[in-house]
Amino acid sequence: MDAPFEYFDYVTGSHFIGRDKEVKEFCQLIEQKKNILIYGQARTGKKSIIYNSFRELDRKGYKYSLIKMNLFNIRCIEAFMIRYTNHIVGKFAASGMEWSDYLSRYMPSAPYIVKEGEQPGRSPRFIYNSKELLSDAQIREFLNLPERIATDLNCHIVLYFEQFQDIILFEDPDRIFSLFEKEWSRHTHVSYVVTGERKNAMDEIFEVKKYFYNLVDKIDVVPIEKKIFVDYIIKGFLKGGKVIRPEQAGYIYDTLEGDPWYAQHLASICYEMTIGYLEDKTIDEALQNLINLHDFSFHTIAFGLSKHQLRFIKAVLNGVRKFSSADILDKYKLNSSANVNRLKEALQKKEIITYNGKKEIVVMDPLLKHWFIKYFFVK
Repeated sequence: MDAPFEYFDYVTGSHFIGRDKEVKEFCQLIEQKKNILIYGQARTGKKSIIYNSFRELDRKGYKYSLIKMNLFNIRCIEAFMIRYTNHIVGKFAASGMEWSDYLSRYMPSAPYIVKEGEQPGRSPRFIYNSKELLSDAQIREFLNLPERIATDLNCHIVLYFEQFQDIILFEDPDRIFSLFEKEWSRHTHVSYVVTGERKNAMDEIFEVKKYFYNLVDKIDVVPIEKKIFVDYIIKGFLKGGKVIRPEQAGYIYDTLEGDPWYAQHLASICYEMTIGYLEDKTIDEALQNLINLHDFSFHTIAFGLSKHQLRFIKAVLNGVRKFSSADILDKYKLNSSANVNRLKEALQKKEIITYNGKKEIVVMDPLLKHWFIKYFFVK
């Protein structure tokens, strides 16, 4: 029998639930050749929405050329552009002669040469052939590559970027974002799908500095409705001839604040520990097992925090919303309002805290939050 719960990667089929609205919006935006922004903390369902949206576009027969690029290990614009141009040209060119033609036709200023594949079946690729850094003019030329190809071929190119926030790590990222923004605004045959898993860093780019303002349409990733998720968990148990009560499934959902990755993992552990009917104590045992899987990483996070940062987290978990009063500063030994601001900034950069829709500070990871409350801050 297929596993009743899926949490290792993006989900499809019966495991993909509660996201019909997002998929419909995504498909409409692509069909209108618009740009899409979709981001949030890791494991909240972004990739599942994206992949199921592309599957839906394929099912409908919509014609587009998808090019996917992950930025997780790129730290400079030169490395970005060599990967960027290789991915794009590799989508349309096959032989070394075709690669050379694309290079001379679309990127005459590129400091690249074409290197043939070293093994049979290996595609040619561009390699850097200069010690000089790229100029703004060269970067603009490269950024216009997909638009020029799409125009000549009369096709719709969709460029899908993962970990887009890592551009912040480049030297002078504001220069890079400004160049991207200026060129993308001119494109009519290319759609850009921009994603990232460091919410606060993406907020800094798109909400604080407001790059790409009115150039991208944001799709919000909100928790799956509780009833839909509870029904999904119940059906998962029934597939294996096992029973979980609605209130038990609701407890799993609530404990992990609707996080689909953690909730499915916990439900899966409960399922494996159940013979017939799930017992309440089994959920607590399963939750302990789930925490044990992440215990080392949580310890590593806590080890890297200062005593003031830990005190601030404790205050947040205790429900403190305003940190300016003298009694709060004294109770949690936070020193001053200026120090509080520094703590907020540091913890946001570490992607440990963020602001929710009510502009309240919250711990982002629900299982880490549970670990802090139940294990770290116990007396």
